Amino acid sequence: MGATMKPVNENILIKRLIVCLLIAFLLSPVLLANVKAQSGGVVVGNWPLSEVQPSGSEVITPDKTGINNGIVAYNPSLVDGKFGKAMQFNGTNFVYIPIKFIVGFPPTPQPIYIPISPNLDIQKYVDITAWINIPGYKNATYNNILVKCNHPDQAAAWQNTIRELGIAIRAGVPGPGENYVQGALSGFVTTDQTGFNEIVTTQSVPLNQWVEVEFTRTNAGMHLYVNGYEQSVDVLHGVQNPQGNIENGTEYYIGHDGYATIQDVTLTDLSPPQISEAAFDIGPNIMIAIIVVSVIFAAAWLLRRLIQLWLIRPQSLSKA
Repeated sequence: MGATMKPVNENILIKRLIVCLLIAFLLSPVLLANVKAQSGGVVVGNWPLSEVQPSGSEVITPDKTGINNGIVAYNPSLVDGKFGKAMQFNGTNFVYIPIKFIVGFPPTPQPIYIPISPNLDIQKYVDITAWINIPGYKNATYNNILVKCNHPDQAAAWQNTIRELGIAIRAGVPGPGENYVQGALSGFVTTDQTGFNEIVTTQSVPLNQWVEVEFTRTNAGMHLYVNGYEQSVDVLHGVQNPQGNIENGTEYYIGHDGYATIQDVTLTDLSPPQISEAAFDIGPNIMIAIIVVSVIFAAAWLLRRLIQLWLIRPQSLSKA
């Protein structure tokens, strides 16, 4: 009885091992794909703009990442939005998100900066999305949705501010050499190699309705989207595919100089530092190692059993 049962048990064990290896093999591409997708970008700021909270002497609106809360200035209203509450801007109020503070006293030959949120200074590729509902345009060149600025001196005067990155609605009187339709969606970056670069849509953003707007800068250049559809654009300044890194800034503004209700502003770093990508790669490496070790173990075990069945058992039978 024992002699007949042993091969059956061995066959069951072999089948179970093969099934486990097959499941691991089938699941590994899914696991690898999921991790790869996650490493494609890191959200560094997500401002729903659905609530305000007191924080010391300031009033803030939370960042979902828990790091880069926005400081609310001049009391924008909370109104019904696309999803729950949203923040309504009247052309004067805004949300301020610091990247670094400038030390203004004592005066120094070069500005002294105190870092606050360095992760907001995206270096290479970026994605900005927001839901907006605009009733009209303020007579300002840029009705800002989200803009990163830089103050190059200790005075931090607004007229000296440099635009580094952002998405806005173009309105007002076009500048020298500019040509765009009122209400065009604008996306722009300033890089250390090509300076200021801006694209604008050839059509206006619809008024009095909720639309999702998006600006991306990738290795394929700058692109604008409305409700998920890529828009035809004109290059207003510079080139559509600028080279170099995005210049650093001192702060971001949401809603500055614009008439708009804004909700769910998201800022994503599409090319995070290598250390972040390496951290995401730990999962696939471990999975690959487990699969390789399992295959080696299974092969060794099967080889051992074959040697026992083909060599040891015939010898014992001949002796019998």
